[in-house]
Amino acid sequence: MKKMTSRLKSTIIKSLFILCVCVIGYMVLFSQDTLITLSQKEKVNKALQDINKAPDFTLQSINDSTYTLRKMEGKVILINFWATWCGPCRMEIPEFNEMHKSYHEKGLEILGISVSDNKKQLKNFAKSFAVDYPLLYGGTREMNKIMKDYGGVYAVPSSFLVGKNGNIVWSYPGAILKNYDPQTFATLVYEIEKELKKGEVENPVEE
Repeated sequence: MKKMTSRLKSTIIKSLFILCVCVIGYMVLFSQDTLITLSQKEKVNKALQDINKAPDFTLQSINDSTYTLRKMEGKVILINFWATWCGPCRMEIPEFNEMHKSYHEKGLEILGISVSDNKKQLKNFAKSFAVDYPLLYGGTREMNKIMKDYGGVYAVPSSFLVGKNGNIVWSYPGAILKNYDPQTFATLVYEIEKELKKGEVENPVEE
């Protein structure tokens, strides 16, 4: 009886020892997993911040100015991929001229990026259609890369709104026309005004 009791105690002690080892091992493993997760968290957060970044590009305008997107951070930018042969693209121009007139001094830049026209074609077009905002162009290989970077722009017009922080905050594949699609037009105006207000310091109310 004493031998059985002694064996039982020994078995219990061994079991408790094994249990303690397992618990400690689990805690160490869990702790290591947590440390790994925390060490990767910064990388994940950085990736999430960069995922909506508008792809950078450098293009020339018909007025021989150079536009590099990264150097324009701090402004709200409407990027419009278009072409002179595109009917709906032409219909957008009065709408964008109106936006440019209303919001340019507040910090909005509208960039009309032609997907296929050269400088001479764009200059002639700008005179005929009185385009008030910059028209940009590039070589075939250059434009193909930019369109691919923006998710594959296979149809025009296509527009992307870039916020002050350089992130794409809104996009639309198709013509943005106030009379034909007032909801989309109103949404764009709302997003522009919202982005322009970011970072503004409100004047204190004097009592």
